[in-house]
Amino acid sequence: KVDVNIPTDDGDLNAQYEAELNHISHKAPEEKREISMSEKQDDYYRGFRSRVVLFWIICNFGLVAVVLSTAGLSRISGTKGPID
Repeated sequence: KVDVNIPTDDGDLNAQYEAELNHISHKAPEEKREISMSEKQDDYYRGFRSRVVLFWIICNFGLVAVVLSTAGLSRISGTKGPID
């Protein structure tokens, strides 16, 4: 069950608008969080794994580009490359 407050006249609407403006104008308190040494180490290992995977993907794209630029594409598609 949900209770909905629907304004019926302009006075209710303006009061609700002012209340929401007042609510929005106050900033939420900033949360202070201590990061443990194990969390720091886990984050380091996650970052390292991400960099290794990214490097591996870039190397694979480079390898594909080299293979396809050295007449690999013409062997796959069955057409002859450009005549020099």
